[in-house]
Amino acid sequence: MSIEVLTLGDFDIKRSGKSLMERNKRSHKRLELLKYFITYRDKKLSPEYIAENLWNDSEYADPKNTLRTQIFRLRKTLDGMGINGNAVGDVKYLDIAFQNGYYVLNIGENCLVDAVLFEKNIKIADKMRSDNPDEAIGRYIEAIRLYRGEYLADIAASEWVFTIRNRYHRLYVQSLIRLFELLKSKGRCKEIVEHFEQAVCYEPFEEALHVFFLEALLDLKEYKNALSHYNYITGRMYRELSVKPSPALKGIYSKIVAGEKNIQKADLSTLSKSFTYADDMEGALFCDIEYFRTIYNLEERRSIRAQTKEFLGLVTVTADSGEVSNDKLGKIAETLKSVLKDSLRRGDVYTQWNNHQMIVLLTDVQQDALVLISRRILKKFNSTAEHNGISVDISFKPITSDKKPFFA
Repeated sequence: MSIEVLTLGDFDIKRSGKSLMERNKRSHKRLELLKYFITYRDKKLSPEYIAENLWNDSEYADPKNTLRTQIFRLRKTLDGMGINGNAVGDVKYLDIAFQNGYYVLNIGENCLVDAVLFEKNIKIADKMRSDNPDEAIGRYIEAIRLYRGEYLADIAASEWVFTIRNRYHRLYVQSLIRLFELLKSKGRCKEIVEHFEQAVCYEPFEEALHVFFLEALLDLKEYKNALSHYNYITGRMYRELSVKPSPALKGIYSKIVAGEKNIQKADLSTLSKSFTYADDMEGALFCDIEYFRTIYNLEERRSIRAQTKEFLGLVTVTADSGEVSNDKLGKIAETLKSVLKDSLRRGDVYTQWNNHQMIVLLTDVQQDALVLISRRILKKFNSTAEHNGISVDISFKPITSDKKPFFA
């Protein structure tokens, strides 16, 4: 009868689907030693090397003797679980041997380690993906099925496992990408969606996976779901990682919008609604820097043709003395957004350049009105913000004065 050793995710050892670890979960040091041996299975490990990796020098007065004691207890634990084959020629499951000054964990043929099977399936799939893509798909699916989370996730704080954990995670993401490539080439979009929805629990921010998922939804003509997911993931990436949408994701967004247009018959009423932002239409318009750039270029062309007066403004927040923390700058920036919305006119546009600077675009305004606008912004900011030690500087310039704006 075989046993299963589970390392991808929480550690466990099972026989016939039942855990053998229930009585041994409190033996933390012995369990970590077992996990260490399983990780470096079939390798010769010196006592000094094991002790150095598992325990600090100051933790035990005699690390080698402590190691011998822990290995003795670990063997007893394995015996109690019925999985220690310590007789010569009788290694059925796990056997910790001492040979010529080195410890070695021998894995028996009736002991199935998920990490071993995971790597084996990936290697076979990688070799087959050109000549036999269908078989490769099956192998990749089997590999990702085995991945239940990060390698030995229950000892996340142990430094010795970091490199190995990262390696298995890299293999997992790489296998998903190669699987999705093959499924896409076969037109099996529904399967991409199914596997992605399982994988995103373990890898929420790998952009390539989201691109495959969104493309699959587009192929399935699920435009609303694609748009909802695009808004969700780009918003989450920005909030948690401060990462803006890449060109690849922006390209997907264009396809989503184009796809929705292709299935809708346009009329003047729906066109008007589609070009209007879903806001209260009061105050100035806040947008991202890319959209601001588009508006700027449009207004620059218009001002040259119609000889109108448009001004580019820069609002800068600085500390009177010392430095301001990023958290405080973030709060000030949010306050400044609200102030600009209320202080500028409905036809004006503004965007955030960085944590302490905002860019504004004033359309069809006389130069002598700039002083009044600046005073209005400062008065509103000073009345609504905790501004002790904070100064606001505002400057303007006509947008046609040179051909290279500072944000280009």
